[in-house]
Amino acid sequence: MKKAQGSLEYSAMIALVLVIILVAVFYFGEGIVPKAIKSTQQSEILQYQDRVEIIKSNYESTGAWDSFKTQLISCSSSQCTFNGKTNSIDDPELSYSDVLENAYNKCIYENDLDSCKAIVYVLGD
Repeated sequence: MKKAQGSLEYSAMIALVLVIILVAVFYFGEGIVPKAIKSTQQSEILQYQDRVEIIKSNYESTGAWDSFKTQLISCSSSQCTFNGKTNSIDDPELSYSDVLENAYNKCIYENDLDSCKAIVYVLGD
């Protein structure tokens, strides 16, 4: 009987250790998968922010940024409209509307991916 009781206590201790490890991983690490998703999203935002900064500096060098920054960017139904021109985009989910200056500030300072995408769609390549 004592062997069975010792085995049961040993199994309970192992189960308790596993539960503590799982709680610690999800409490402190927010899980492994969410971290990977956050890392991928952060990488995408950084790529767009880099492109936005290049676009802005190109337009600033020609003096066009100041005249464009108060213009409205409007994106929906796979199209973005800016400065009287409409571009088709490959992002049917994007729905966005704001002036260029606000979009830039949201993109760079608030890490708003939709703002970054809208700028790249209307002023990029």
